[in-house]
Amino acid sequence: MSVVAWSEPALAQDDVATQMARERFQEGVKFYDQKQYEKARAAFLQAYALKKHPAVLLNLAQSELRSKHQAEAAKHFAQYLREAPGSDAERGEAQKGLTAAKAAVGEMNVTVDVEGAEVFVDGTSEGRSPLPGAVYLTPGSHTLEAKKDGNVATATVTALAGQTGSVTLSFSGPSGATPVPTPVPGPGNTMGQNPGQNPMGPGGGPTGPATGPGGGAGGSVQFDSGDERQPFFEWAAENKLAWVGGGLTVLGLAGGIGFGLSAKSNYDNADSIKTQIVDKARQLNVNGPCTPPQFYQGVDFSGACTKYQDNVDSGDSQKTLSIVSFVVAGAAAGGTIVYYFVDSKKPKDSTQAQGFRAGLVPVASPHASSLNLVGSF
Repeated sequence: MSVVAWSEPALAQDDVATQMARERFQEGVKFYDQKQYEKARAAFLQAYALKKHPAVLLNLAQSELRSKHQAEAAKHFAQYLREAPGSDAERGEAQKGLTAAKAAVGEMNVTVDVEGAEVFVDGTSEGRSPLPGAVYLTPGSHTLEAKKDGNVATATVTALAGQTGSVTLSFSGPSGATPVPTPVPGPGNTMGQNPGQNPMGPGGGPTGPATGPGGGAGGSVQFDSGDERQPFFEWAAENKLAWVGGGLTVLGLAGGIGFGLSAKSNYDNADSIKTQIVDKARQLNVNGPCTPPQFYQGVDFSGACTKYQDNVDSGDSQKTLSIVSFVVAGAAAGGTIVYYFVDSKKPKDSTQAQGFRAGLVPVASPHASSLNLVGSF
């Protein structure tokens, strides 16, 4: 299979981004013909970042397939078949490539119960819902997320080579993945349990730890030891302000990490574009290609310079948001800890003198969960 040629005609005054994309494309063709597929893939990636051209996309997918990046290859072959008006021969090659790539990866159809949510696979954005097509995953476990308006829906799926599955990320209920068939419940078999397993245990009661005082099941009973301060998690479980502090801490950490990764991506893009601008300027013996008039020896640097600055500005904004998010997380965590030491002291009263001991016991059932107060004299 030979690479597809770039059919767009070269213009005398192409902007520098297009010229640089064409140079990277030609480098990719050279590496591909030399069977240096990893280098070809890198060159086509750079070219596609500068110019979203169908020929670049198809050659990128071919080089990814031959360099064993099958998940990326399947994604780009599928994108080409959806978007590109290629010839029958080119579309036929793309279909063959997609079939070969899908044999080595799992195909997952991801739906979200709201529109406009950003979908992530293992932390990498795949676009906003509804996605234009399936996502392709290397065999193994993967984390899928949908984020919108500060809310997150998450699911963990296991991809199998050559298999197709589906998953729904739901903001209104538990997310469900169906990569493999699920056993049909029958008499004595509850959904999600192995056939023959009695969900109520051999004696007809719930399985798990022994029942403690008060009838609670599924947890160890913690009696008051006489300490003057409640254990932190016991205090947090019954204090709504602690819930607020914990929630802000988690949201702050998630925002800090997310915005930090986004900033790094923008800075990496800016560095790549800057390197290509500098290389082109050196070829033309031009100093300061991004200073006015940005047009030298028939080459227009303005488009590439604008892309560079846009990425820098976006990276700066995301970096600021990341710092603010971490500050919020730190303040929330610190405030919660301080409030714990102020609020968690237990008054010593007559009930302690009489030997009363009490604790909160988690109670679990197939339909509900709660905390029961149990005690003894």
